[in-house]
Amino acid sequence: MSGMLNLSGNIYEVETCTETRLYIMESDEKEGTITIAIDISFNRGKYEGETVRPSICINCHETGVSNLYDLVGRTFTVNNVEESDEREDTFYLFEHEPMESYKVTILEIKDSEVHITISGIAITDGYSKPYKTAKFSIDCWLSIPK
Repeated sequence: MSGMLNLSGNIYEVETCTETRLYIMESDEKEGTITIAIDISFNRGKYEGETVRPSICINCHETGVSNLYDLVGRTFTVNNVEESDEREDTFYLFEHEPMESYKVTILEIKDSEVHITISGIAITDGYSKPYKTAKFSIDCWLSIPK
């Protein structure tokens, strides 16, 4: 596993722990198809003078495919805070917050790893009025549990 998060110009390397992965599960909705979920943790770094350890959790997306390799080229999006909150997708910086939007793209699958990109807008401070946001992008390889 390797890769990085760019959060408003601040770079964080992917933490190579067991929780960082792309999960593949059989769909509850459609028999024979798979769903994906993503958990990525990043190494500690500075953000606005504070030490943080960002992470992202994207819960199940129905794929409509039954073969793992058919995921290549697929994208999955969330378009607003309400949808992210309802799905319980979170970006953790100081607190777990829903994302304003994101797009996941599966670029390649090789052996037991997947190359993905994620881009979007994270809520970095949900307590301020209005809440604060920052653009983010992730480019990484994740393991696929067997």
